Amino acid sequence: MKNLTAAFLVAMLCFTQNLRAQNILPPQKVFNLYFDSFVKYNDDSLKELNSYLINFLGKENTHKMSLNESYDQKVDSFTNIFLSNLPTEVSAVCKNEAREYFRILIGNFKNATYNIKDIKTRSSDLIKNQEISEVDYEVNFKVPAVASQINVGDIKKIGPGEMKKYLIDITNNLKKADKIVSTRQKFNLYQVKYGTDTYYWNGGPQEMAWKLNEFYFKNIN
Repeated sequence: MKNLTAAFLVAMLCFTQNLRAQNILPPQKVFNLYFDSFVKYNDDSLKELNSYLINFLGKENTHKMSLNESYDQKVDSFTNIFLSNLPTEVSAVCKNEAREYFRILIGNFKNATYNIKDIKTRSSDLIKNQEISEVDYEVNFKVPAVASQINVGDIKKIGPGEMKKYLIDITNNLKKADKIVSTRQKFNLYQVKYGTDTYYWNGGPQEMAWKLNEFYFKNIN
């Protein structure tokens, strides 16, 4: 019985060590999980990110949201804001076309790609003895090369038929987006050390999406 207990303890120790080893990730992999989660709205990436963070932050400090739901809520929010600025009879007719436009608009955003240019370790300007892995990366978005040719004039005076045609036109233009626009950004990964192991995390990853959103919408024709 003692031999069996000892063998069980050794097996559990090996399992724990292997599990920990699987969760030691390089900074570029951790950055990828943040990018795919908060820019590409990927729930699988968020689940993987949480399984990594829980090792040193605890379950209470993981991200608790559905990114698919966040994406749908964003599309609905943009749609409702747009329709609220139209006459009632126009918004009633164009609701589906407006939602499709914003679905494609935000869909193009979340299909962004990136290239890491450099990762360097530096000391924090605010926290003593805190080291940061600063990720220097470039993000590429596809946007329409040519603006829609329909001129709607005063949006509050446009009729239902013309508005529907306009929304279909700019949606099709977005679907054919063939121009690449790029922006260079930086993202901080704070280092947490346990013995010889180093973990990486960022407490406010939504800032990444805010900055990229600002750039993307400035470049939509």
